[in-house]
Amino acid sequence: MRAQPVALSVALLVLAGCSHPSADPSTFGVSAATTDAGKGAGFAWSISYPALLPQWQVLDHAIHDFAAAQKKQFLQASTAQDRVKGADYSLDLTFVVARHTADFVSVLGSGDEFTGGAHGMPLTASFNLDLSANKLVVLGDLFADPGAALKAISDECRRQLEGRNEAKMRDDGRTITDEDDKSMRTWVEKGTTPTPANFGVFLVDGLDAKAIGLAILFPPYQVGPYSDGPQQVEVPAKVFYDQLKPEYKDAFAIDTEAAKLAPGVR
Repeated sequence: MRAQPVALSVALLVLAGCSHPSADPSTFGVSAATTDAGKGAGFAWSISYPALLPQWQVLDHAIHDFAAAQKKQFLQASTAQDRVKGADYSLDLTFVVARHTADFVSVLGSGDEFTGGAHGMPLTASFNLDLSANKLVVLGDLFADPGAALKAISDECRRQLEGRNEAKMRDDGRTITDEDDKSMRTWVEKGTTPTPANFGVFLVDGLDAKAIGLAILFPPYQVGPYSDGPQQVEVPAKVFYDQLKPEYKDAFAIDTEAAKLAPGVR
């Protein structure tokens, strides 16, 4: 079993404890959800925060620091002398408690910033709290061998995304040409290259009990055309279980029947 301090992290929030409140933030009953909204000449912003437990201060601070940086950048662009004339600038950002397992709680920030151009710039960030260590964690913090873990997660994301793209083209009634196949695979391969930057936004997947895996989020244009929007891939724990640090193995559950059929997965 893991020790009882608490841990937090950007991209995933981990909550460990004895009994836990519902994953519905409205039932936490500690701090009310709040919104920071305002407007000026030709611009407006809205930033919504979730209700959080008092012991999640590290997480709360991380969310507000991220939002403050985005807002500062937006206001500078909105009031700059060289701003796009006649365009209504906007910043919309919402944070939600997206996952809540027995050992992790994950907050997802998503939205859009428009400061001129053909379309707005998507905003996506995750904040992950490891409750037993009371610190924020990034993906590599979970693994004894981050490189091997990233490679395994990358391979699984690539497999799922390529299958998803092929199915979508068939559903659209398109004949998949060699050129289509090459373009699709090149885009996915580049966006899923096993680097920390490509896997910076993730959630520890699960609800109330042990985590069942990781949800990896890719912003628009990373693994496909902008028109495809953001992409999310659920990676089961069995894919990376062997690479987990010893202190995190008890936080994840794997399918024991599937494990019997998968050599090397314990």
